[in-house]
Amino acid sequence: MTTTSLVRLLAASAVGVLLGGCVAVPADPYYDAAPAYPTYPGTYPQTYPNAYPVYPVPHPGYDARAAERERWEQNRDRQAWREREQRQERERALQERRDQQEREARQKREQRDEQARRERDQRNHQANERRDELRRQQTERERRAQEGRTPSGERRTDYDRYNPSNGRWMPRQEDMP
Repeated sequence: MTTTSLVRLLAASAVGVLLGGCVAVPADPYYDAAPAYPTYPGTYPQTYPNAYPVYPVPHPGYDARAAERERWEQNRDRQAWREREQRQERERALQERRDQQEREARQKREQRDEQARRERDQRNHQANERRDELRRQQTERERRAQEGRTPSGERRTDYDRYNPSNGRWMPRQEDMP
């Protein structure tokens, strides 16, 4: 089969199909393409049998004023909800800042108190150490003062305790067993 005969066959079949009416536009608007005009919620295309749809008309039970009022109320409620959420968020942030400031102030106060307590303890410790040192010095002076005396407080006369060969003193009689 040649190309020309193939082209003739295709052309003849196309003409035959068109004449035979095999290609037709469906009458049901459900199968039609989307309309070129916009549709809105609550509206539907008005159709008639074997006719093209017309511009959208409201549903028979549709109240445009009530629908507009409902949309307006929804927008108002949505806006009020957003504002409430923003206000609550601001209040939460403000409360969080207050809590943070309170925590910081409490920490600073505790640090100051701790530092003051440490300084006070250190001063008390130093005062106790000085007192103990003075007590030790006093005891040492008293011990030295009592070294050359008898238990009754008189000056010691027992020179026989001294050993001149080695320069040492013999133990006192009250210290011996």
